[in-house]
Amino acid sequence: MSKRSDTNPWERQEGESAKAYEAFMVYLKLGDERSQQAVGKELAKSRQLISRWSATYRWVERAAAYDADIQRKAHAAAVRKQKKMAERHISIALQLQDKALAALAATKPQDIDPRVLVTMLREATKLERENRVEIVRESDPERGSAESASTLADVISEAWERRRNGDTDK
Repeated sequence: MSKRSDTNPWERQEGESAKAYEAFMVYLKLGDERSQQAVGKELAKSRQLISRWSATYRWVERAAAYDADIQRKAHAAAVRKQKKMAERHISIALQLQDKALAALAATKPQDIDPRVLVTMLREATKLERENRVEIVRESDPERGSAESASTLADVISEAWERRRNGDTDK
């Protein structure tokens, strides 16, 4: 059986009759339950005819190509959704950082509850870092494993602890 180069394996093949292609489409729709027997039963065709069409038009090979294409498309869609999610999470993290910094700027030093502020900053920078690292990891797996050693929240937390302990020399 010759095949046009622009025809996908799951499309009607050159020389394939409309009835043989209809049977193949039934075969495809059966998914995990695919069998020549099920196709013959659904179309009220003989086992011999279905077997001949299956062998002549390589149903198993074509169905595998179809399944692989569906899986590739599903994976690509999942990757696109994951990237959109990461971008959305980064945006949220940046907004949280802005709110925390605005609260910091608007609050007198003696009125700051350091635990709340540090927690807010730590979570916002953590969320941003995790998503930026994930984007880098996806685009370049070699560089993705190198994360920065400290965050703004870590630095503020360490400075607060030093101040609380009376250690202002550092």
